[in-house]
Amino acid sequence: MSNSAGELIAIGRLAGERGLLWGTGGNLSLRLDETRLLISGTGTTLDALTPDQLVACEIDAQREQTDPSASSEIQVHRRIYQQRPEVNAVIHVSPFYTTLACCTEIELPTDLIPESVLYLKRIARIPYVEPGTDRLGQAVAEALGPDGTCVLMGNHGSVTAGGDLAEALRRAETLEFLARMVVQARAAGLTLTGIGEQAAGQLRESVYGKH
Repeated sequence: MSNSAGELIAIGRLAGERGLLWGTGGNLSLRLDETRLLISGTGTTLDALTPDQLVACEIDAQREQTDPSASSEIQVHRRIYQQRPEVNAVIHVSPFYTTLACCTEIELPTDLIPESVLYLKRIARIPYVEPGTDRLGQAVAEALGPDGTCVLMGNHGSVTAGGDLAEALRRAETLEFLARMVVQARAAGLTLTGIGEQAAGQLRESVYGKH
């Protein structure tokens, strides 16, 4: 088993252990080099992946040029890699609270806890776009922009990007924790208070050296 395949399989299992998966939803990929990516196959269960369920694809290609066994969301991954050369991993999952947020207009402020300030920075959102289309891939990449970390897709779940798979998974997990906290606070009638943009900026600067 190649190191890349092993990494994807391990992260898929970890995502399942942390409650981010259900059914055959979701997909994940890893940039292999400047021209290729390795992605989970269509209809696979991410926490039970096997090497033969991973598909190598060209980054600069069209959906029609893809092995049909690759995830139907291949264009989401491609568009991000094309736009962001520093991104080496992309994860799409639909955990309960994140997806609940995607089906509402509920706001998820990133300044509630230090982890969301540092790992998510900002949360981009797009309205529902038909899954498996290049239009969705383009919309996600555009919303992610030059420095974004995650996108909430209307009625569909999240996409997180990172320098490696661990970072992309950490962002997906942080997003789910944040969504759960906001939803449960609302249900309990609690008012959440963030640290504020100034404190959030200072925290980011202390870790990353910039706002």
